[in-house]
Amino acid sequence: MPSGKESNPPLDYSFRNLISVDELGKTKPRRGLKRYHKTPSGLYECQALRLNNNQLTSIQGIHSICYQLLEEPEKLTWLDVSFNKLTSVSPEISEFPNLKILYLHGNFLKDLNKVLQTLKKLPQLYNLTMHGNPLVEHKKYRMRILNALTQLRSLDFTNVTVSDKFFRKI
Repeated sequence: MPSGKESNPPLDYSFRNLISVDELGKTKPRRGLKRYHKTPSGLYECQALRLNNNQLTSIQGIHSICYQLLEEPEKLTWLDVSFNKLTSVSPEISEFPNLKILYLHGNFLKDLNKVLQTLKKLPQLYNLTMHGNPLVEHKKYRMRILNALTQLRSLDFTNVTVSDKFFRKI
């Protein structure tokens, strides 16, 4: 049986007015054009999770919730928590070592150093969004992120350019 996991749609809990990630276990995901695939154990077979446009103030507990929902949570590659009310990024996000795409834009993140300290623990991360947060007001915001996360290929929906890489070294 072919795995087909690459084509499975993201598990979509966007626009559900969620206040806590604990609510995911009690809420049905949104229906999209593609059907969700479940394993015989009743868990979702996907590698992406959309929690955008909710009322989340924290993603604390996301690791254990993913183990309750996803067949292979350690293979989570994309997480969208944009347009919530996050003030920090939970250190437990680093427990998803295969995370490649992380959308954090449109939140209330202020402490760039703390956010970067957490995100440095995601070696596969190559696409990150953080625009629309107070931390973008930091001096040299883009360069600070690119210096800390040298593997990034895209920041705030803008590709990392040769110029960005050159100025990183200065």
